[in-house]
Amino acid sequence: MTAPEDRDIDAMLAAMLAPPERPGDRGFVTAVERAIDARAAYARARRRFWRSFAFEALAVGALLAALWLLSSAPMLASLAGNSHWGLAPPLLLILLLWFGTQRWRQT
Repeated sequence: MTAPEDRDIDAMLAAMLAPPERPGDRGFVTAVERAIDARAAYARARRRFWRSFAFEALAVGALLAALWLLSSAPMLASLAGNSHWGLAPPLLLILLLWFGTQRWRQT
């Protein structure tokens, strides 16, 4: 059990250590709300980028697979040479151009 002097000391310490009474800081609240909105906008943009990236990567993969299959067709065999890798440089160029357009789109 605490003595009356201890209660007085506790009350005095609580009063001394309490934060000062003052109005709220509206500028701080506004800055925090803007930071939250910016973070949400960044998250939406990031999701949109990855969705677009996945779709375009699948499209480029399908294009590369289609061109590789076409290179094995008898009509195009002369372009492919002895192996199916005769068309590899143009296919890689398409892939590099796609990566380049992705980079330009971000800026």
